[in-house]
Amino acid sequence: MHYNKLTYGILSSLILLSNSVIAAEYLVDADLSPTLRYDDNVELREDKEGSFSTEITPTLFLSRATEDTFLGLDAGYRIEKFTSLEELDRQDPFLLFSSSASHERSEYGLDAEYSQRAQRTIAAEDTGDFASDATVTTRSLAPRYQYQLTARDFLYTNLSYQDRSYDDNEFLDNETYVITGGWRRNFTERLTAGLALTYIDYEAEAINRTSEYDSYNLNVTSTYRLSELWSLAGQVGYRTLDSENTVINGPTAEDSSSGTLFSLSAIYEGDLNNISIEIAKALNPSGEGVVNEEESISVDWQRQIANRLAFGLFGSFQKTTSVSDFDNTDRDYMTFSPTLRWRVEENVTFNMGYQFRKQDGNTVDEAESNMVFLTLNYDWGGLLYSR
Repeated sequence: MHYNKLTYGILSSLILLSNSVIAAEYLVDADLSPTLRYDDNVELREDKEGSFSTEITPTLFLSRATEDTFLGLDAGYRIEKFTSLEELDRQDPFLLFSSSASHERSEYGLDAEYSQRAQRTIAAEDTGDFASDATVTTRSLAPRYQYQLTARDFLYTNLSYQDRSYDDNEFLDNETYVITGGWRRNFTERLTAGLALTYIDYEAEAINRTSEYDSYNLNVTSTYRLSELWSLAGQVGYRTLDSENTVINGPTAEDSSSGTLFSLSAIYEGDLNNISIEIAKALNPSGEGVVNEEESISVDWQRQIANRLAFGLFGSFQKTTSVSDFDNTDRDYMTFSPTLRWRVEENVTFNMGYQFRKQDGNTVDEAESNMVFLTLNYDWGGLLYSR
């Protein structure tokens, strides 16, 4: 795996983006946000097993900002303890880096991540296996560039590299490379549209087999401001996918497919209500060594009930299916969660709520879970320094 690429990219960005001599603002902040929860089916199995758990994520935030540059670093530790399922106890570090800079017609950016986490925390988007105690380590690097051609036209390119490795042979270590190039035009103050071409290369490796997927996607992109309260965004396109699965010292199987991809969202931002609705169809690499197709819909509603009290309601449904003959994945996953947020003081907030989860499919247990949780958020404001 190309771990040195991540380190080199971060160091290069720090050097390039920190050369500004313009007056800068430095921020040091921290967060703890302890959470207490009870889940009657933590691992989403057919044979339920519940447990109380506590989660504390001490995090340090550092940033430097000028008129045309930004550098940010989040470093923390995710600690999770269970009363009845001690084998699921976790202590996972994470490090997030973000940067951006602008100069005349050009804008640059670089994001990077290093994190360890339980595989079950990303199971919905990954393998659907919420019962695994495996650790997945993620390393990613994502540079981007945009150039303003005219007052209304922009060219941009985004690159990303992600490496996922597992400490359990049940899953396949994998790498994903994504390259996107596009054009965008501001037709009016309300309407923006453009074209984007994306290439994706996914490679997975296990002891006895390897797999590789190559995909080309062509999308029409657009954003539209309906009113002061409503906005729309989306992209619709066509994709091709060529896949190759090789058994070590054995035969190689090949497969090709094509289809549509889309992502459409509507957002309402009012004085008392905020609503977000999104539907999507996308390709999603997984730790099973395959690329799946995921169709999803989600709705998020936030309502300000009183000056210090807010209500939230979130629901989502996703269907994951195989796109090649190498795998027969077909599973459904849904969540539903009402929440209540109470701001006790200016810097102290309690978040409490309930979450329902359900999963069904041909490769997973048909199971559901009920969880209640309480989170304390304390915002001390941080230390801001200018020079």
